Amino acid sequence: MKRSLFGLGALLLSTTVHATDPRAALDTGAEAYRAQQFDAAKKAFFAAGTNAASAQLDPAVAKYNEGSAAYRVGRLDEAAERLAEALRTGNLPLQQRAWYNRGDTLLGQMATQEKQGKFDEARKLAGEAATHFEQAILLDPADADAKVNYELSLRWQQEMERKKQEQEQQPQQQDQKQDQNKDKNKQDQQNQQQDPQQKQDDQQQADQQQKPDQQQQSRQDQQPAPAEKKDNEMTTEEALQLLNAMRQEEQAQRDKLRLNVGQPEPVEKDW
Repeated sequence: MKRSLFGLGALLLSTTVHATDPRAALDTGAEAYRAQQFDAAKKAFFAAGTNAASAQLDPAVAKYNEGSAAYRVGRLDEAAERLAEALRTGNLPLQQRAWYNRGDTLLGQMATQEKQGKFDEARKLAGEAATHFEQAILLDPADADAKVNYELSLRWQQEMERKKQEQEQQPQQQDQKQDQNKDKNKQDQQNQQQDPQQKQDDQQQADQQQKPDQQQQSRQDQQPAPAEKKDNEMTTEEALQLLNAMRQEEQAQRDKLRLNVGQPEPVEKDW
């Protein structure tokens, strides 16, 4: 989430929400927010947003702040809704922050869906988050955090797609294994039902087939051992070591990109 634009001066907390005065309600919410009383702040920002239009004020400011407070108490669905409402503003700096912060919120929802094994829903949320970060970049091309989060969102979208496909393949693999077990049991039953004479004939036939195989193995044993590895030739072990080194280097490059998620803060009021 974006850093606060508030000044550092603290005010005495007043928990009374001035329901009919959006400016006073916004001030009350800001005080509660600074005191980390986020539920009280959320209620005050809600009151400010509800009465903003009647006072000819932009409700997006209060909606954005209400979404930030909801985020701080872990209500991601509510935060996403309020931040979506905050996008309906002509205040471009505020709109840019709303795009960015809602992208962060969507990634939080994605993580919840992933833990529940709902990879298709998680994939959609990651793609939506990428769109939000892209919009934030368009409004502020210098926003490096939005660029990093955009790239990571695309990667997570691909990762969720991969997990979704693996999840869909598991039932098919289980069905194939069950079919193989059924075929094996059926064959075992057929073998048990064979009469002793048939078993003896099958054993003799197997012995006759085995003799040429034994002769072939004997000829192979007499063949010279393969030549030793040449100086410029890579062994299987060396190839695996090189592959692991390449993977470790690639992972190190990925680790350099970290999601830039801070604590959400309300914006400075412009009422």
